[in-house]
Amino acid sequence: MSYIVLARKWRPQGFDDLIGQEAVVKTFKNALSGEKIAHAYLFSGPRGVGKTSSARILAKALNCEQRSGSESCGKCQSCMAITDGASVDVFEIDGASNNSVEAVRELRETVKYAPSGGKYKIYIIDEVHMLSSSAFNALLKTLEEPPPHVIFIFATTEPKKIPSTILSRCQHHAFRRITKNRIKEQLRKIADTEKINIKESALEMIAKAADGGMRDALTLLDQAFSFTDEITEKELQTLLGLPETDIILNLSETILSGDISRTLSIIKELSDRGSDLRQLTKELVEHFRNIAVVKVTEDAEGLLEFNQEEVQRLKDLSSDTNIEKLTLLLTELLRLEGEVRNAIHPRYSLELGLLRMSFIKGMASIEDILKIIDGSGIPADVRPPEPLSRDTVSVTEKKTGTPKLPDAGIKPGVPGKEEVWRSLLEKIDSEDHLLACKLAEAKVMNINETELAIGFNGGMSVLADSIKSKSSIIKPVLKQISGHNLKLKILSLPKEESKKDIKKIKEEVFSEPVVKDAMRIFNGSLLKVKPLEEDAE
Repeated sequence: MSYIVLARKWRPQGFDDLIGQEAVVKTFKNALSGEKIAHAYLFSGPRGVGKTSSARILAKALNCEQRSGSESCGKCQSCMAITDGASVDVFEIDGASNNSVEAVRELRETVKYAPSGGKYKIYIIDEVHMLSSSAFNALLKTLEEPPPHVIFIFATTEPKKIPSTILSRCQHHAFRRITKNRIKEQLRKIADTEKINIKESALEMIAKAADGGMRDALTLLDQAFSFTDEITEKELQTLLGLPETDIILNLSETILSGDISRTLSIIKELSDRGSDLRQLTKELVEHFRNIAVVKVTEDAEGLLEFNQEEVQRLKDLSSDTNIEKLTLLLTELLRLEGEVRNAIHPRYSLELGLLRMSFIKGMASIEDILKIIDGSGIPADVRPPEPLSRDTVSVTEKKTGTPKLPDAGIKPGVPGKEEVWRSLLEKIDSEDHLLACKLAEAKVMNINETELAIGFNGGMSVLADSIKSKSSIIKPVLKQISGHNLKLKILSLPKEESKKDIKKIKEEVFSEPVVKDAMRIFNGSLLKVKPLEEDAE
């Protein structure tokens, strides 16, 4: 007899053989026991988790000649024919190669005929999402009102690609990824039965590499068994190109520390050894995801299905970094994994991505930046002097409300305009309080080596003449403060008009006959209304 691969030999033959799909199994058993059979089912989930096997198990139970309760006998003619794939009442159709509307029309013709031996005529359509839109439309009527002897079972890895009109006519069962521990338990059972000599660490590697699919795990075990009589972690590394755990740990340490030189050395070593850099990048993504999970949760052992020693190792790695940096690293790794997967030169893409990641080590978190800004994150001996207390600001300064504008353009040797203005008001206030109050209404416009320019808004411009008459008091004080013989220049600034006032002025201008005639004669338009006092000094 020819050799049967493990994935076929250990294919589930009953509901109790399905691993990791307890919710689905319970639903099927209750439905069969209560004779609550739907006319159409949709099985969705990742590859290798038991969708097609469940469809066959359900078909056997439905057509079993000696079924008691929910389990098929497995020994009657119908059960054996379905197991061997030779049943005339169970049709397995590949949706990828039979996706045309003609194939569906042919199927619609065959559903009219009664089953040959069993109770039901069962159509199992795998990868049903591959059917064309017209094929789905041709199936709708039959799917909605099928003959009582027909049952449809659809299987797909991409349920989102199936039209909602089809979904609404099916009983949907979602199959889940099988946990790593359940895969490992099943692999140990199979290895013991088949007398396969394999180390626990190697079983762990296979269960992890299977990514939740039992079929993939059995295929890897079969491949390893063909390679060597004693399967170890080292043998799997050689056979499958899976990165060794120590290499991933060392590489993650150099990435977290920002040691790009050591990182590139490890990549060179792996490349020279012929390691699969695409697989390495995928492993790095998973590893940093695990570090982030350990960083943010207390239940890492349950979430990651790791033992206490593995979790502690990840905690040690994450102790010197924060979740912000881990998030940035993981984001960059996810992007890098796609780049390396599709790269012509994977090594160059990987090295460039790791070089980008090394910059993250020098980045500061928002919390650290805020500490630096308020001075708490800076050593005391290098901190800038504390700013003056608000209590030291003079009453006159508070009264002026003068905005603190930058002293751009002021030449060396001339004090800043805020400093000059504050000192001027304080000195004048001690000699002539009324004059100081008038000056406080002004705004400082500019200061240079020859003059100090101040301005008054709107109605306050009446104070200009009064202040000019007191120039004999002001100029000596200015010279004393600034060290220069400054001229005091007084400007009359435009009156601040509200939008409402401007609108009212425009309406008045538009209503003037002279303005109307001028605009009509010259075919002009009114661009801006400017009060005459804006031009006055």
